[in-house]
Amino acid sequence: MQAFTYSCNLSEAFHNLELCGAKSANLGKLIYFGFPVPEGFVINTSAFKLFLEHNKLQNWVNTLVSKIDFNDSNSINSIAEEIRQRILESELPQEIVEEIKIRYSMIESPVAIRSSATLEDLSSASSAGQMETSLNITSFEAVIDKITECFASLYSPRALAYRHRIQFNEKDTLIAVIIQKMVPSKSAGVIFTANPVTGDKTELIIESNWGLGESVVSGYAEPDKFILKKSVEENQILSREIGSKNIIIDASETGIIHKKDDERKEKASLTDEEIIQLSKIAVKIETEFNEAQDIEWAIDYEGKPRILQSRPITFLKETNPMDNIVWSRGYSDDYWNDAVSPLFFELLGDHLTEIVNVELNKIMGYNTLNTSETSRLLRLHKAHAYFNLEVLMQKVSNEIPGFLRNEDLLNYFPTGRGKYGKDTIKNLPFNLFGRLWAELRVAIKDPNGKASKTATAYNEWTHNILNPYFEEFMENLNKLSEYSNQELFNKSYEANEIMISHYRLVRYGIPVHNIGMNLLTQYLLNRWIGREEASRIYPILVSGLEHKTSETNSRINELADIVRSSQELTKLIHETPSNEIIGRLEQTKTTDSVRLQSGLKKFNIDFGFRGFTREAYYKRWGEDPSLIFNILKPLAIGNVINFSEIEKQNIDLKNETEKYVKEKINSSLTGPIKWKFFSGILNTARKYIIFREQQRYNLDKWITMMRYIYLEAGKRFVQQGILKDPSEIFFLNKKEVKTLLLENKEPINFKPIILERESSFHRYENITPPKFLQGEREFNDPPPLDSKILKGMPASQGLHTAPIRVLLIIDDIWKVKAGEILIVPRTDPGWTPIFSKIGGLVTETGGILSHGAVVAREYGIPAVTNVYNACKILKTGMNGTIDGVKGEVTIIE
Repeated sequence: MQAFTYSCNLSEAFHNLELCGAKSANLGKLIYFGFPVPEGFVINTSAFKLFLEHNKLQNWVNTLVSKIDFNDSNSINSIAEEIRQRILESELPQEIVEEIKIRYSMIESPVAIRSSATLEDLSSASSAGQMETSLNITSFEAVIDKITECFASLYSPRALAYRHRIQFNEKDTLIAVIIQKMVPSKSAGVIFTANPVTGDKTELIIESNWGLGESVVSGYAEPDKFILKKSVEENQILSREIGSKNIIIDASETGIIHKKDDERKEKASLTDEEIIQLSKIAVKIETEFNEAQDIEWAIDYEGKPRILQSRPITFLKETNPMDNIVWSRGYSDDYWNDAVSPLFFELLGDHLTEIVNVELNKIMGYNTLNTSETSRLLRLHKAHAYFNLEVLMQKVSNEIPGFLRNEDLLNYFPTGRGKYGKDTIKNLPFNLFGRLWAELRVAIKDPNGKASKTATAYNEWTHNILNPYFEEFMENLNKLSEYSNQELFNKSYEANEIMISHYRLVRYGIPVHNIGMNLLTQYLLNRWIGREEASRIYPILVSGLEHKTSETNSRINELADIVRSSQELTKLIHETPSNEIIGRLEQTKTTDSVRLQSGLKKFNIDFGFRGFTREAYYKRWGEDPSLIFNILKPLAIGNVINFSEIEKQNIDLKNETEKYVKEKINSSLTGPIKWKFFSGILNTARKYIIFREQQRYNLDKWITMMRYIYLEAGKRFVQQGILKDPSEIFFLNKKEVKTLLLENKEPINFKPIILERESSFHRYENITPPKFLQGEREFNDPPPLDSKILKGMPASQGLHTAPIRVLLIIDDIWKVKAGEILIVPRTDPGWTPIFSKIGGLVTETGGILSHGAVVAREYGIPAVTNVYNACKILKTGMNGTIDGVKGEVTIIE
């Protein structure tokens, strides 16, 4: 097979933007998805670079462009013309000419020649029409001439001025050339898949004329215009305007001819059947590109449509109601605060959207939550998940009375009185009848959603369904490599189906019962014992609980006890890099090392599927022992909180505090009734804090299964040359993975898009992005005025003064020293074992029910959450005081 350096088939241009230009890449994508695009090839940007180098043009062009006065049109025009003439006088290198000759001979047809610059036809760039197009070229010599004309068009006055305006670096300006078989056009024109005048995305506009589409694209003639209403079933023609069509452009033996045609100009250039056919193709293209498109098309004399190019509509008037929605990271801070890969965003996010949001709203009869504005629950931005505040606002109005809307809840919303502002949310009317009706509907349609049943039903599902399935999965893990692609896909579907029951219970257990019961507990405490005392007492009453996170931490502390009891192990753990410790243990084989390895093996059986994050891209503890040793390093040295002792102290303090609250409430005339009501609410709140940690433990099992399934697919894609590493699969989306796994198509080049997504992920994975989004606008709540005192939310009581340790990544957790105040962007159960070492915890995100807050209370250390910019303002080595009652961190000079 002939190897080509300076060209490729048009079908190969998909995802080769830098080499083939945007127009070619778009056409390649159209071909990949099966749209009728005329065959052709691309002279790539490497050919253009060689052309410049061969003719010694690059430095000369850059020097001339640098001399342009862009405020003077004469300056622009004269230099553009000088560059154009020099390029037209230059010759194409012979190796490029020979390659074009071979390619052109395969087409044997009149061709169209179009430029494809790297800046053209991008959604962020409105540069259409700035480059060269030549039609009906019939000889090889003319093809060569037209290619140099395309190169010259890169430096037209309009193109130079445009790049200067958008501050695009001329040195990065490249161009490719498309050579494509001409379509003998009966009629041709353009399609806009949204109305460019009104911005209405439900309308579609077709403009057409007889002959070639150049008369429409270049504005030579008044075309016919057809407006359609898009529909799932059949697009409807709303109007027909027959244009004057005073000029028609046809192909001729010598090129193209402009002519008048009195006979045809009175007739519609498209039949209704052709209009509907074109509209269906256009809607499918819009769906694949996921944005409104400006499409050039032609219909040949046999009635077959052809797509000549497609680009985003960059000038569309925006009327999308979603642009008015505010998205919040605040809710994610409590329930999904990790960095998120594109694949896992869909794996987890689709369940949250479909099962937790849409399906639940239908059950509860919340009809206003099934609109276009509320159907999309989540948005991925800078590697973090954001929740739709329109959904949260309506949930608050439907489910939470005004008197329960405390600061912990209002933290999800921005400060102020706007539509989604804290003041507005606080004063939203509560739909009592709707809430009671929703409870009745749940009792009938989904009885396990009742607070009295959800936790029990979840425990039964865990014991009877999930645990046996997970155990069998792990026992047969090595068999994944033996599965066919279809069987592997079926396994991912099966594991997903198992988890639907999880989400059908979690949708009540967390957003309804956990949040609702804890808000009610705080409200009753505020009302019956006073706000100041309640803020101190509430965290104590919901601590001292046994749950999966505390159990995990207890088992890690048992491993730390093994290390601390042995001087040999303490020295080894302290002095050896974490990734080398397991090898050293296997080499030494002493009694102590065997004991630690045995303990680690048992730990991994019970907890090896966990990690420091939900994100499936990251390794689990069982895959990489160094993750555990990073935690053991600081725990094995110096003073560490005795977990068993602190557990007992927490339980004793909780019981004493509960006794005090009981006595205080009982002191009134109606006290016994109040206490009975309060204790029932409190116990339910505790139950659903435990529930939350249990469901997270189970979620880790599902995450691990999905990780292993998709990594197996990733290994296969590496063998096919699609990926460089199996873990890159997490930077594809579900549809892309399914296409590669199941559809028998030639693999496309995903490497550029993976590189872009992966670099974005790593750029933002350890950064706390702005808390709110509206359209593309990012914003935060106003920062506190006092730079010495940082305010947040009190999450665990206590007062502690100590040196500060700022950590952005868990890989540095081994640096933590006893008693330090730990400052982190966010926490996850995987971070919490180190809490036995620290003296206090400060997080940039989260609230009183976040994992960090829950576990800080178990360890009896002060914690303050939701401290704006804590990781930037505070520095390692500073001294500070954390006040877990006031929710303050004070910098000590």
